[in-house]
Amino acid sequence: MSEEDNPTASSTPPAAGEEPGTAPSFGARLAAAREAAGLGVGEMAGRLRLHVNQVRALEAGNLAQLPEAAYVRGFVRSYARSLGLDPAPLIDDLNARVGAPSSSVVDGMARTHDYSPVRAAAHEHASRSLVLGLALLVLIALGAIGWYATRPSAPEPVTAAPATPAVASTSAATPQEETAAAAPATPATPADSTEPPAMATEPAPAPSHPVADANAWLSLSFSGVSWVEVTDANGKVLLSQLARQGDVLQPAGGTPPLAVVIGDASKATVTVRGEAFNLEPVKRANVARFTVK
Repeated sequence: MSEEDNPTASSTPPAAGEEPGTAPSFGARLAAAREAAGLGVGEMAGRLRLHVNQVRALEAGNLAQLPEAAYVRGFVRSYARSLGLDPAPLIDDLNARVGAPSSSVVDGMARTHDYSPVRAAAHEHASRSLVLGLALLVLIALGAIGWYATRPSAPEPVTAAPATPAVASTSAATPQEETAAAAPATPATPADSTEPPAMATEPAPAPSHPVADANAWLSLSFSGVSWVEVTDANGKVLLSQLARQGDVLQPAGGTPPLAVVIGDASKATVTVRGEAFNLEPVKRANVARFTVK
């Protein structure tokens, strides 16, 4: 069957030094995978951080244009991983062409960091666990420090003062001495003093309540606590206060008529020009409001 009859046949030319009919080399397989991924040589060089000529030499299997074999193995591994290929068969083909790898430092570094996805996930999980563990230890330490700093201090022991024993008197006191000691001391008064003894201070008389003026225009007498306010026709406040039991208030002046408000009418007695004034008709809820003309 010809190549035209088989559309699946690779159109990649054989690499340098590769005989027709043999298995594709590592470079040809890398080139075919790159083309299948739709990537150009320049894009692959950017991924691998290599020069374009190095990528072309790697795909052509031209080892003479590449550095030492240890570096080439690293290139092949990176190339295969970037395209999702297994690098082991490609490395085996490379070793068959350049010989078995020696104990190279570069190979050792490449093998050390050749993590599989499972190993990478496990390594990441272990790193996270370590970080979480350290953070937990730091929180526990901070909590212990905070508790120690805020705990109440133990009370200091109080030392009782030693009792002083009473000294017994060596001589017995006579009955006269005991009586003199028990009696309060009286200041001595000079015999020739002519100053008369001080008289006891008489208490001040209690203030008396004002007496109502029978001829007052308006007189308010209270038998208990009540609020009272009196204003004249111009809105001037003649009286505004809290009256108490026994108070007699007689506002003077002002322009009639006078407006009177008594907060507790049951505690007030009103006279107008000496005559009693009945609060019952002007009382609402025990509050009296009336006008005196």
